[in-house]
Amino acid sequence: MDLKITAKLVLDQLVVVLDQMKADHYDLNIQILNASVSQHVRHILEFYICLFDGLQSGMINYDKRKRDPRIENDKAFTIELINEIKEKISNQTVNDDLSLELKYGEEESDASIRLSTNYYRELAYNIEHTIHHLAIIKQAIIEHFNYLELPEHFGIASSTVRFVNQKHS
Repeated sequence: MDLKITAKLVLDQLVVVLDQMKADHYDLNIQILNASVSQHVRHILEFYICLFDGLQSGMINYDKRKRDPRIENDKAFTIELINEIKEKISNQTVNDDLSLELKYGEEESDASIRLSTNYYRELAYNIEHTIHHLAIIKQAIIEHFNYLELPEHFGIASSTVRFVNQKHS
């Protein structure tokens, strides 16, 4: 399946859940998450924002997220942002060479490293990152928001779905 289609389908799963979620549950701090669903959603979306910002500058740095409180506090704004991200994914045609800037260590003085990458490699990373956080969010839904109906493969990696399908065929 095409990466763009996959990214949009994964983000669509998130919208399905957010559409059903009661507004006062969106930013509720959940002990099992040590955060709220909205904080995980913000984290997911800001990686996509960093990717698209990096297309402009040629340098992607996921550590330099803006941590926009509107994403955590306004579910309608968040759904609109997801739709904008999906539109950007659809419209992106260039797979330019980019740099990915990373910094490991806890001190600001720790050295950064730069790696060569491209748009499709980073889109694939964002898909996997999203699925990972959807799996975390799924735990909160199961324990606290059992009124929500989850899409069939919510928070499950494609490789796991293929593996399960092969076992049952």
